[in-house]
Amino acid sequence: MSLVIYIDNNNVVELQGLTNDATDVVDTAATVTVTLKDSAGAEVSGQVWPAAMSLVSESPSTGRYRATLDADLALTSNRRYTAEIDATGSGGEIGHWEICVTAMKRLTC
Repeated sequence: MSLVIYIDNNNVVELQGLTNDATDVVDTAATVTVTLKDSAGAEVSGQVWPAAMSLVSESPSTGRYRATLDADLALTSNRRYTAEIDATGSGGEIGHWEICVTAMKRLTC
């Protein structure tokens, strides 16, 4: 999975289908966070990390969590970043994802 985020824009990061692997039950009470890091592993400035991801209230049965990234992030066009998502399930289970992110200027020609 990869993600494009647009420079000088608010962007949304989502984790979809958070379930307990042992029980296959959707987890609607997890603690989920995201941190955006550059290629050296340093946190990108312009937002406080980790940022909380909230359960999407319109679809709690899907286990979808969402966070909005600030428009003030210090991003460079066409550079690669990593969104690290960490989840602690309501039963204490731990999940970790690393998503490739490319920062782009939004252009209309």
